[in-house]
Amino acid sequence: MADGTMSAKFMKSAFVGWTFTAGVYYPPDFDASKLMPVKALKPKGPQMMNIRMMFPFTMVCDSCKEYNYTGTKFTAKTEQIKGESYLGLKVYRFYGRCRHCWSEFTFKTDPKNSDYTMESGGKRTYEAWKDADAMEAQLKQEKEQEAAQDQMKALEQKAVDVQSEMQRLEDLDAIRTLNKRLGNRDQSIQSALDYLFQQDSQRNTEEEEMSQAELKELKGFKEEKDKKEEAEAAKAEASSSSSATPGSAILSAVQERASAAVAKAKPKFTVKVKRKAEEDREGQRERDR
Repeated sequence: MADGTMSAKFMKSAFVGWTFTAGVYYPPDFDASKLMPVKALKPKGPQMMNIRMMFPFTMVCDSCKEYNYTGTKFTAKTEQIKGESYLGLKVYRFYGRCRHCWSEFTFKTDPKNSDYTMESGGKRTYEAWKDADAMEAQLKQEKEQEAAQDQMKALEQKAVDVQSEMQRLEDLDAIRTLNKRLGNRDQSIQSALDYLFQQDSQRNTEEEEMSQAELKELKGFKEEKDKKEEAEAAKAEASSSSSATPGSAILSAVQERASAAVAKAKPKFTVKVKRKAEEDREGQRERDR
């Protein structure tokens, strides 16, 4: 500052101060009451809202005769129709343009029939379901009128309604029973598993008891078999020595009586063990022959 030059810090502070105070100047004759509010600057009249939507039906343009199919996206302007409503539901009008020739068309909502009504710029194509719904509504109205005029038909219709109501109640009862059964499913599964485990454990204990009895019978069968083998060995020795000694016949007869006595003195076993012993005896006799 001594040499007459201004520093960068001073210049920065001066620039910031100028920018912050440039638009805040109020002249001496300023009157705030003469300013217009922001709402007054907005355009007056019906306000339209631009939305992006799809064609709810297939239409044919009146200008180019081209089809605008259901589901085709387009930008539409929406407005509420004043003085037109159905059971408190507001009716809206949509303005759009054909995607081929750019001509304008309009349609509005139909809350009474849950549908849309074409107003101008095009025509809706034929829709069979719409005629079917209209015919069904007409037939229903005719039946109600006939029932109101004829007492017998009204009574028949009442009987049919009562029967259908009873059928619906039965179906509802069946559904409740099924839901209750499904609700107790976990408890039923657990009780079934417990029963199966109990049966399995009981079966295992019975098998263990039976196996111990069978082991005892097999032990007795082995002892009997050992005695039988000893008797047969003695018989074989006696038969081999019968050719050299004259008293071999007497010795063989004594051995046969001993084997018979052993057979009579054997313990009583199950049918299975007896059958096995008989089969072994027959096989030994065939081998001796």
